[in-house]
Amino acid sequence: MRMINLSVLMLSALVATTVAAGEVKVEYKDYKKFTDMKPANEPRGSYEKRTMASFDKIFADLAKQLPEGYNWQVVVTDIDLAGDVNYMFTQTGQQIRVIKDIFIPRINFSYKLFDQNKVLVTENNELKLKDMGFMTRISNVRADQPYEHERVMLERWFKDTIQPVVAKHQSASAKAG
Repeated sequence: MRMINLSVLMLSALVATTVAAGEVKVEYKDYKKFTDMKPANEPRGSYEKRTMASFDKIFADLAKQLPEGYNWQVVVTDIDLAGDVNYMFTQTGQQIRVIKDIFIPRINFSYKLFDQNKVLVTENNELKLKDMGFMTRISNVRADQPYEHERVMLERWFKDTIQPVVAKHQSASAKAG
């Protein structure tokens, strides 16, 4: 009996997290021309794929915070990662990414967000997001994660920009319905 209850609880938790999430589709426009998607010590093609997969995950994690049925379409037009690739900081001449506060993270993208009824909730045709104080915002716990400066920047923007618009839209929809 206890095993069944535990299974039901686990399944309920899984369904609850799956149902309460929006979806996101991310496209990278002309990524070969991005300002900074330079690998330090790996082939460019695999680095680009890994970087885009990491950003896909960041956007997917944000979309999980959207209400069920919401659809978010993102077109990334430029990425300038935190730091700069430089070979002069090592004795062996290998390139490494040096993170300093003068090399700020930036991302340019456009987006459209639709609710479950395919009604446009919000959009921006040319968002240029940057974080000039990125070195003061990241916790030491997550500092060793790839693209963590960019993740924190996007999480702050999402919390400050998208979540209030979604809450207002839901409130207006509830009053109208």
